[in-house]
Amino acid sequence: MNSKELFVRDTTVIKKSDNLFTAEVSDNWSIGNTANGGYSMTLAAKAMSEFLEHKDPLSISAHYLDRVDFGATELHVTHLSSSKSLSTARVELIQNNKIKIIFIGTFTDFSFKNDLNIYERDVPSFPDYESCEVIPYKEGFNPKLDKNIEKAYSQDSLWWKKDKENSSSTLNLYMSWPEKDNIDLFDLVLFLDATTPPIYNKLGTVGWVPTISLASHVRGLPSEGPLKVIAKTEFVTGGFMEEDREIWDSSGKLVGQSKQMAKLRIKK
Repeated sequence: MNSKELFVRDTTVIKKSDNLFTAEVSDNWSIGNTANGGYSMTLAAKAMSEFLEHKDPLSISAHYLDRVDFGATELHVTHLSSSKSLSTARVELIQNNKIKIIFIGTFTDFSFKNDLNIYERDVPSFPDYESCEVIPYKEGFNPKLDKNIEKAYSQDSLWWKKDKENSSSTLNLYMSWPEKDNIDLFDLVLFLDATTPPIYNKLGTVGWVPTISLASHVRGLPSEGPLKVIAKTEFVTGGFMEEDREIWDSSGKLVGQSKQMAKLRIKK
């Protein structure tokens, strides 16, 4: 089973009643001893897609209340609103009768195309894929998530081995499935929270960066080929920081954005 097939299997949700779905949280997409936030968001997105009239994720926000354990999970879905082009729902991810994450998601149908596109910025200039370096996977060092997503970092973003003295908290990288399978809308939900924390490019692996909230916006289905990803942190205030990410496809189209609030816990 390749990584894409594994992700499809590990994000399967089962409908138990009109507004109750169940899932099994897998450690294949883990950061330490908990599930990656984008992976957890994908579980909620799958449940909302099955529940709502519109099937394509457009915008999902999440507040992470407690650590998500591996294993049995309930997803309680509540309908909030519907219109001709949009549907919105709320999801509570519950384990052992405790709410771990609260999501609100708005879904649409990307098959109905609108040709209004205005870009105030050009497509980011990236080095050739061949000049980038895939992060080596070391059991016990890398999050298990890194085993199942290929990340090829540009030479200014080799956070695990470069001199930090003149580095910025920005990462430029290509992301894809290791077997180069096509990337769908739900894959984007995962990828929008799947880079290394960009603060590591400035400070090194200084500690734990738990997510407080995450808002992910899907802009459309990517074209075939590796995705260009920019992740950056511009401010750390009182130990809290943001992580902003953009994802562009091989045709030069913006296909995803996210903003995350996290806590920077420096190792003592």
